[in-house]
Amino acid sequence: MEHIIIDTDPGVDDALAILLAFASPELNVEAVTIVVGNVSLEQGSVNALKLLEFLGVDDVPVAAGAVKPMLRGSRDARSVHGDTGLGEAVLPEPRLRLDSRTAVEVILQKADEYEGELTLIPVGPLTNIAAAVLARPRIVEQLERVVIMGGAFGLTPYGKGNVNSVAEFNIWHDPEAAQVVFDSGVPLTAVGLDVTTDPSNQMSKEMHGEIDGLGTERAGLVADLYRGNVMRRGYASLHDPIAVAAVLAPDIVGVERHRVDVECVSELSRGQTVVKRRFHRPADPEEMNVDVCVSVDGERFLGLVMDRVVRGVS
Repeated sequence: MEHIIIDTDPGVDDALAILLAFASPELNVEAVTIVVGNVSLEQGSVNALKLLEFLGVDDVPVAAGAVKPMLRGSRDARSVHGDTGLGEAVLPEPRLRLDSRTAVEVILQKADEYEGELTLIPVGPLTNIAAAVLARPRIVEQLERVVIMGGAFGLTPYGKGNVNSVAEFNIWHDPEAAQVVFDSGVPLTAVGLDVTTDPSNQMSKEMHGEIDGLGTERAGLVADLYRGNVMRRGYASLHDPIAVAAVLAPDIVGVERHRVDVECVSELSRGQTVVKRRFHRPADPEEMNVDVCVSVDGERFLGLVMDRVVRGVS
């Protein structure tokens, strides 16, 4: 069993990632930490508490973290995720309360507790993770690995931006934080748009209809989370759950190791994850800092979502 912390800005696909993590016996969720991104920190915190209460989980700390990016203002993605961040899903106001500790305090304390055996799964902007690294640089030696959902690397036909021509939202939202994490030396895997927007991994209108027709509470939540996106586009990309799947079943993804830096200066290409691949000076092995996902077994991944999250079968 792998000890994990989910760092998240819930978020429709964040919600599905949380549901998948708690439905997977391979994973033990030690904490859920919240960062500003898709929605405000306050709204994201409420959303996380609602989801844990829906699952009947009352013994996992939920801790609030960064209220803004390191050097910039925040811009939400409610146009994609809905006013509350949970699409058309409506959950009761939570009775659960936030942990008194900050997200960074929880991350550092759990790193001490599970020395060398803790995996972080940040599926939002990397502000909290960068803050933990800056607060305690040696944390990179205490972590087993970090598996992020973030980036658009141009390594597949799908590796294009979703907030500008070349950048993915999580990296774009706080590019300086992303560069801190990429430069930290932590074992890092990036699940980016190169794989998450591949049609083989997406929720089709037919899949959504199947989920909606099951009539269970779990299926109804998933259907409501994605209803708006599927109705507007005819499909929905399941970005964040793929990062969780890459931890619980590492062979579900294929990766390539690269040197990656983040564009932090240009507004035109802010947040671009720049892969070093010049033909006359390729990256040396010692320069390489990220295992970038370039393939996902889409059929197997969607099967995990259907079996574990929708049907509740581990």
